[in-house]
Amino acid sequence: MNITLKQARLLKGLTQKEVASKLGVHVHTYSKMEKCPDDVTVGDAKKISEILEFSYDFIFFNANSTFSRINNGNSTS
Repeated sequence: MNITLKQARLLKGLTQKEVASKLGVHVHTYSKMEKCPDDVTVGDAKKISEILEFSYDFIFFNANSTFSRINNGNSTS
C-alpha cells in the first residue's frame, strides 16, 4: 500500500509549515510539492522521506505517479 505525501505528513502529525521549515523551503513551495509530487526533485523527495520517516518509494513511486505509469507502459504520450 502506498500513501500520498499529504497522508504521510498527517500520519506524522506535522503541519505543512513544520515540514517546510525542516526542509528549508517556504510553506507555499511545500504545499505545491504535496499537490504535484511528480515535480519534486529527487533530492527534496529524499529529504522529505527522512523528515516523515517513510520510504522514498512508499510516497513518491506509487500507482498515481507519472513515473509508475510511464514504466508500466501506460504512458499517454
